[in-house]
Amino acid sequence: MRGLVLLFFFGQLVCGQELDIIHLLRSYKLESATESLPQYSDTTADQLQWQIEFLKTHKALEPAAIDSGETTSSPDVIARFYAFINQGDFKLARHNNLNIEALDSYKSALGLAKKVNNKVLICEALKKILSFHRLHYLYDNVTYLNYLDDYDKWAYDDLERAHYHYFNLILNFKNYYVEKWNQTSYNWLIDYFETNDQPFLKAIAYNVFASYFEETGEMEKVWYFIHKAEDGFSKIPFAYKKIRENQLYVFAGRIAAKENDVKKLEAYLSKFDSEIPSQANYQFRSLYYFYSSVLDTLKGNYRSAYKNYYDYEVAQDSLRRFRYNNLLNELETKYQTSEKEKQFLEQKQKTQINRNLLMVAGIVFFLGTGLAILFQKNTTKKRRIAEQEVELRQQRVENLLKEQELMSIDAMISGQEKERQKVANELHDDLGSLMATIKLHFDNAQVSKKDPALQNAQNLLEEAYQKIRGMAHSKNSGVMSDQGLLPAVKNMATVISESNTLKVSVEEFGLGDRLENSLELTIFRIIQELVANIIKHAEATKASIQFTQHEDTLNIIVEDNGKGFDISKVEKTNNGMGLTNIEKRVEHLEGGFTVDSVLGKGTSILIDIPV
Repeated sequence: MRGLVLLFFFGQLVCGQELDIIHLLRSYKLESATESLPQYSDTTADQLQWQIEFLKTHKALEPAAIDSGETTSSPDVIARFYAFINQGDFKLARHNNLNIEALDSYKSALGLAKKVNNKVLICEALKKILSFHRLHYLYDNVTYLNYLDDYDKWAYDDLERAHYHYFNLILNFKNYYVEKWNQTSYNWLIDYFETNDQPFLKAIAYNVFASYFEETGEMEKVWYFIHKAEDGFSKIPFAYKKIRENQLYVFAGRIAAKENDVKKLEAYLSKFDSEIPSQANYQFRSLYYFYSSVLDTLKGNYRSAYKNYYDYEVAQDSLRRFRYNNLLNELETKYQTSEKEKQFLEQKQKTQINRNLLMVAGIVFFLGTGLAILFQKNTTKKRRIAEQEVELRQQRVENLLKEQELMSIDAMISGQEKERQKVANELHDDLGSLMATIKLHFDNAQVSKKDPALQNAQNLLEEAYQKIRGMAHSKNSGVMSDQGLLPAVKNMATVISESNTLKVSVEEFGLGDRLENSLELTIFRIIQELVANIIKHAEATKASIQFTQHEDTLNIIVEDNGKGFDISKVEKTNNGMGLTNIEKRVEHLEGGFTVDSVLGKGTSILIDIPV
């Protein structure tokens, strides 16, 4: 009960004015954060002051200045939280092998934030952890994905969403380069930066954009975003930008070197700050030496080029030593453990009886263990085979049910079309012909044309005749033999657009010869149902239908500017506005069916059908 009371107290403590300074820090408004320090307790103010000075100067003070003994067990949640954050920043900034310990400190901060269930603190800790993974190129680590998903869940405003899209963009670009460049995150950030002044986030994001366009060969865009990133960094008067600014300079130097532009290469290298005492700057400093060597070579200064290349190799060697230091420490520990075990065995071997007993016991143990392992493997293998057989049977049943369902849908469609054709023929051939004959006789009747009753009768007869013809045509397939798919769709679009509620446009590219009539009919019914969904559910004002004819594929895109919907919820409910039936129709045609919908931005449906 006491723990619950304390947890409630902590949650209340960090939900009010205590968080104001954190909102200033996350936007890097360091002067305003400094001015607000007096309103906090001494313990909290000390921790916040350390973080502010670290961002201003990028100088990591000694641990004693971070944690004065009992800070991490203080009842002050903000003080405890920033004690962990500051410890992580200190360990990450120093020239030693404390990087993994830095990650542990950030995780402790995240654990505390989740304990008090505070989204602001949770996001601050997650940004530190994701930045750590970015610094160490751990993008293919499943743990990074978990933290990124966690951040996606907790991001509480546009600034946090912008950070999420930045980390998401880095993940996809670093793992797949141009193959899986996340266009959604890119577009989101472009829109966000047009109306929000966040120079640091903007600068580091533009650096990633420039790297992407280097991969695509669009060099004008590369230099455009390099200059935009420089402009963002130029607005920041504090040292927290220095490492990322150095990263931009060596990147720009590399692009200039590729283009053999000596002036640009020299200009960017002259801006590099090689004195930043941080492990995070090692990689960029080694690249600075490398491109300085390239510059000296291009200028013919080979002695200096050799020195800079030597410094580059020394820096790379330092990086390698740092990266493998933990591994060497682990091997050393294992070696010392092995030596102790050896001494222990030598002492035991002095007694022959004990040795024999140990050997017998060992043999019995290993034999028993081996038999147990073999038995367990055999049992596991049999169980796995049985499970696979069950899965195969289940798969066969599902395939059979799917085939039966497709056949039922096909039969239903065929029956509906036959019924439509039958009704249309009866209306057109029988009742239509009869009405035409009656009209002919009436027109030729020797009666007074001035009689109002006869005039009204003639008008009603004409109206009935036209309605019967209209019903006959509407009941027909919609893809008449003398009309075809494209004219039928255009006619449907025209009728709908005349309502002035939904404007439907139709575009075609390369649609030449007509398709087989039953295929045209099925495609027309699919498009009818998709447009009906737009009218009933989308609340759209515009819709478009695009046909693109390739050699052996017909591509159809149906788009609207409506309210969109959550695809995952539709898939879970399995009742998505007729989409399931449409998808099965497309599958029956051996085609592909893709739905892309964004809430508030409309829906796009892509269909590929072999022809």
